Amino acid sequence: MRERSICILPRAALGVAVLCAVGCAANQNNGGFSIEATSGRRTGNPFEIRLTSGDAALKAVLVNRSSSDQMLLHSAQMQPSTLEITSATGSLHKPYDSRKIGKLDATPYCHLFLPIGPGKKMLLAGMHFRKSRDGYSGEWGPFNFDELPAGDYQVRVVWYSERTQCLDEGTGKMRRLPSVWRGIVRSNQVTLHLP
Repeated sequence: MRERSICILPRAALGVAVLCAVGCAANQNNGGFSIEATSGRRTGNPFEIRLTSGDAALKAVLVNRSSSDQMLLHSAQMQPSTLEITSATGSLHKPYDSRKIGKLDATPYCHLFLPIGPGKKMLLAGMHFRKSRDGYSGEWGPFNFDELPAGDYQVRVVWYSERTQCLDEGTGKMRRLPSVWRGIVRSNQVTLHLP
């Protein structure tokens, strides 16, 4: 029994090392990816987010990589994309969510679900950082970033596609849209330079 446990320990250590290496490689990978909500598996379809950076600005474009039309709820208030901004020291800058103070209609009307064809692109969000005395500030949908010091940041966009039901304004009833993909889409990582 003792020999067996000694043999298992190096295998367990090897397994942990492999998992750590995969995790580190995933963090350094510059490509984006999607995760299916139902299975939890990582996949490249149906959506990809392409993030670009330049002149203290960011732009995220959503691309339908599948071979069929995809429906999506494109609403900055109900299903916004989030921006992950990480400093050189590894600290994540958390924005203020302006939806906390606003009174908004959170009804997912069917007309808010838009079709996007195969290979088509849609602007997901964009922003330009403004310089002030206390650093840089900017808005990404409902999220406000304030007092970011000058420097280089690693940035990634994350978008959750969660809602599959909508309110049919003709009947006044909720209905499920069958062609809505549910999952998480993460963009490629870019460097944001704030001079």
